[in-house]
Amino acid sequence: MPGANDLMMRIYPAMAQKERELISERTRAALAAAKARGKALGSERGYRPAASPDAAAAAAAQARREAAERAAHRLALAAERLRCEGVASHAALAGALAERGVPAPRGGAGGTHTTVARVLWRAGGSPGQKSATAA
Repeated sequence: MPGANDLMMRIYPAMAQKERELISERTRAALAAAKARGKALGSERGYRPAASPDAAAAAAAQARREAAERAAHRLALAAERLRCEGVASHAALAGALAERGVPAPRGGAGGTHTTVARVLWRAGGSPGQKSATAA
């Protein structure tokens, strides 16, 4: 503020302080009115409901989990067949799945080596571990 003089520079902070006090008074009055209406004030720290309050969101999440399980099972079966044929690495499995047109969990053909590793992990093994049928 290039045109501000010493008096103005003292008045502005005093006005800001008064506005803070007015805001505080209004907030206290609003909280007192809410409390008088029976509204619970404050947060419930540490409280987490067992289920989502939105039943539709919970149902959609469950449907996505089930679809992921089905896709993982389908791809794991195809990968196990390929392992029995001698295809060992995740990259080779991804390539063979793509050649055979096996769809990836999110569409497309085959997926990547990471997709294969995650699918095999979801199906019951760790990402770097060979299954019992291929050993």
